[in-house]
Amino acid sequence: MNPMKGLLIKDYRISRQSFLIWAGVLVLALAGGIGLSVYTSQPAGTLPVLVLTGFAHFAFAPVLMLTLLNLEAKTQLWLYTPRRGIELILSKYGVIFCYQLVLQVLLSIFAAYSLFLFGREVYEPIGFRLFLEAAVVLNALLLVVGLYLATWLTFLWTVFHSLKNLVKTVRWFIVIGIVIVYNTIESYLLTLGPIRNFITKFNFNVISEAALSYKDEQWSVILDSTAIPVIPLFYYALLIIILITAAAKLLERKVEV
Repeated sequence: MNPMKGLLIKDYRISRQSFLIWAGVLVLALAGGIGLSVYTSQPAGTLPVLVLTGFAHFAFAPVLMLTLLNLEAKTQLWLYTPRRGIELILSKYGVIFCYQLVLQVLLSIFAAYSLFLFGREVYEPIGFRLFLEAAVVLNALLLVVGLYLATWLTFLWTVFHSLKNLVKTVRWFIVIGIVIVYNTIESYLLTLGPIRNFITKFNFNVISEAALSYKDEQWSVILDSTAIPVIPLFYYALLIIILITAAAKLLERKVEV
């Protein structure tokens, strides 16, 4: 068997239960949103459910990554495997990416059903093409943000465990310090006019805002577009690569927990 395929199968097996639990909760939440909307005769009630479940999926990738890392820590398998650190990490990313893609497809189907069928009388009408464009962009952003958060968590996890010779209090101080220093630097750079102007120089519009309006005892949904800057997407993609590479190097030093 191909070594990478073996890693993917192993990560799939140890993460399958967590995924099924998350997916089950998601399906119940979406079904509950429709049921409550039917009960209250307010089809617009599917919007808050969609928004809340969508935001919850920002946490899916980092939470599952932390679960997988801690499971590996219990077995200490990484101490003895001949595989490179980058392979061990990318295997988990592959599994998480596929899982999150499935969950986001469910969310997209729920959004389409709410917009074009269940709530077509109260949702502001848009064409299917415009909906498809917005769905692609928003799903891509959701994936990128989730993987970005998972990358930071992976990097900080490997930093914490690579400092095994220090007491936990000092290790936590270092990890928290890295987060504070990075965010302080990033926040300062964003206050600089030239950098802020460069970041917002190239944008594209996508339907990503929705507001509820109440009239004649009926809620309706008004959709609006917002501008999304392009440059930060390339920056965060580069940062993800840097953090994954650094985490892999730390892992190859035989992180022990």
